[in-house]
This record gives sequence, structure tokens and C-alpha cells, in this order.
Amino acid sequence: MKKIRINWKKALLVVADLGLMAYLAVAMGHLNTPDQTDITCKEVGITISDQSKCGFLSAKEVKNILTRNKVYPKGQTLNDINPRDIENVLKKSSLIYDVECHKTPHGFVGINVMQRLPVIRVKSDSGRDNYLDASGNEMSNEHYTSDLIVATGHISKTFARDYLSIVGQYMINHEFWNNQIEQINVLNDKSIEIVPRIGDHVVCLGQLPESADSVKRVKNVNEFLDRKLSRLDKFYRYGLNLSGWNKYDYINLEFDNQIICRKRHQKTTIPT
Repeated sequence: MKKIRINWKKALLVVADLGLMAYLAVAMGHLNTPDQTDITCKEVGITISDQSKCGFLSAKEVKNILTRNKVYPKGQTLNDINPRDIENVLKKSSLIYDVECHKTPHGFVGINVMQRLPVIRVKSDSGRDNYLDASGNEMSNEHYTSDLIVATGHISKTFARDYLSIVGQYMINHEFWNNQIEQINVLNDKSIEIVPRIGDHVVCLGQLPESADSVKRVKNVNEFLDRKLSRLDKFYRYGLNLSGWNKYDYINLEFDNQIICRKRHQKTTIPT
């Protein structure tokens, strides 16, 4: 068997060359990376999700929150800016769902804010006044939007969170009803009434179906509203359009087989 001879002098030269190349690569990397202790943040970019919808947040409001908490990054050195601190401060706001913050080596800090969108305003008999998002999270009432349906009446915090938030989201997803309905009233037995913008009457839909399972609850409430409002739509089209929108002051859709309408001074039952 032929013995393999290694030229150790050449091998050492190759290792030395590789070491030199690695050193130069690291050195060039340090030269190309600015020293973050010397560079200050020159620009802050704030973007807000769904800004065209009925959200409450603006870039100015985000800046104010950061300024009040002394973490607004503009003018600070990059080494002193901690993106996690900025995220944690903003996440404390009831108007914000999530935040992503990053900084670049050249003095730019980007802040991407995912805001919570209100779906309904709750003004209960107990005096509570706040907004809810689609998940039932309470939002501050420091801001005001006239585009949302207002829920009034006998409303517990649990009922608002678990049921009215679903109703609010349903209405927002259905443009006609969102524009037609201006108020939802909750009675003592949890039956709900709706007050339309057009027509001098109130509509009773009955009690929302209850469920301990959140997924089933959303499904059941949406199906309930589909069924009730479909019947109301037909009654509007083929009933009130012919008899007049101000003929009845109360329309009861609680029972599936009939619509009970109360005239100004009497009650009329219409089979369906």
C-alpha cells in the first residue's frame, strides 16, 4: 500500500490564508455596521392597520402614548432604543391588539400597530358606557364614533362580552342592517329589541340562543339573526311598503310562525 505524504508547509500556508480571510471578513463587517452609540433615530414610521375603518387610533395618538411614557424614539441613540419596551407600552392600551417594532442601523424606527376595531357601543342601565370589539374586549369611551349601533337596557358585563359583541360584528358585516338599525335594547329577560332609523316602530327579535361554547355561541347567534332579520326584510318589502312604514309602533318576531304587529291603538297578528 502506497503511503500518502502530506506537505505540512503548504497545509500551514492554506490554514493561515483561511484565518486571514476570516479576520478580514469580520473586520469589514464591523466597518460596514454603524456604531449604534453614535447614531440617533432620525425618523419614526407609524403604520396602523384598518385605518380606513371606524377605529380610534391615529399616528398622533400613538406618538402621544409613547411620549407620555418617555419611550418615543426620535432623537435617542439606537443603542438606547429597545423595540420591546415600545411594544409593551403600546400593548397596555385598550385600543391596541398587537404591535411590532423594529429599528434599522441607519436611524429609522418602524412601528406597526394592529388596532382593535369597535363593533358596538354599550350604555347600560347600570351606568356603564364603553365600546366592545368583536372579541368582547372593552374599549375606552374617550373617543366617539357615530357609525356604531348603541346597545342600551339591562346589560350585564358578561352578556355584553359574550353576546352583544357577536351582534355588533354581525351588523357590521351586513351593510343594510348596519345602516338601518341605530339602537339595540336589552330587556330584563334578555330579549332584544331593535330600533330602526327608518320607520316609527320598534322590533322585538326575542331571546338570543345561549351556549357555553364560544364557537357554538357565535354560530347560533348568527343563525338566529339571519333567520329573524330575513323575516323582517320580507315584512318590510311586502308588508310595510304597501301598508305604510308608520302604521305599526311595535313588531314582534319572537315566534317563528307569526309576526305580531301592534298598531297605534290595537294589536294585529299576521300569520307567516
